[in-house]
Amino acid sequence: MKRQRATASARRRGPVRRPVDPAVRAERRARVLLWLRRSGLAGVAAAGVGGAVWGTAWLLAPETFPLESVHFDSRLEHVREGDLRDALDGRLNDGFWALDVDGIRRALEALPWVDRAAVRRVWPGQLRVEIREQEAVAVWNDEALLGASGDVFAAPEDTWPEGLPALSGPDGRESDVAERYRELQRAVAGIGFGVERLGMDDRESWTAELDSGARIRLGREDVADRLERFVAAYPGLVREREEEMARADLRYPNGFSVRWRDDGNNAPN
Repeated sequence: MKRQRATASARRRGPVRRPVDPAVRAERRARVLLWLRRSGLAGVAAAGVGGAVWGTAWLLAPETFPLESVHFDSRLEHVREGDLRDALDGRLNDGFWALDVDGIRRALEALPWVDRAAVRRVWPGQLRVEIREQEAVAVWNDEALLGASGDVFAAPEDTWPEGLPALSGPDGRESDVAERYRELQRAVAGIGFGVERLGMDDRESWTAELDSGARIRLGREDVADRLERFVAAYPGLVREREEEMARADLRYPNGFSVRWRDDGNNAPN
């Protein structure tokens, strides 16, 4: 019987607040006092040390200044709404002044596709969030994306943009591969091709695949010179042919070889 009365009493008392870590409480008070000092309003919360403690506790209470709305100031193409909700879950219940703005920013920047996040309070009761998304320029090693700044980032595969080139290479060589891709793309565009894949192997030898399906072996050395020679000669090679190029090997010292579709010949040119 006593146990039943105790249980009923606990129900009447309502939810139990979790104790706040003293260090967290002190950090929150410091943030509010800093804002008050910058705003010339320190006297509102402080009438001596006791007044400051009482004032910050009052300001930090969620019921005193609740957070009323969250505004996203950016148009997002790839960041999922569900991921945003999960990142903010449990972080918006502390009231306007007690919000851990830096913690919210870090949680948002940990999401796929988020490059940078800026989070700020706007009086009264608003939280404004600005997110800069990553700009993907290629698929890297068939498992991640390469950003415009040269960094590799993970993202769900169903969010990958269509039409990205596939680049591959050793870890730490992302920028080198991206630069080589740009050079190759500019070169073959002049003869009507685009680059779909480019890879550097562990021996730093290069192999490319064009949008026609043709495969080009570039080798390790003098890649720019070999490519220039091939691009200059290619229009003359195809002028009298109906077949499409299947593959080309540019690793010869003074020339290259081409294999045509449905053609067994592979003589150097």
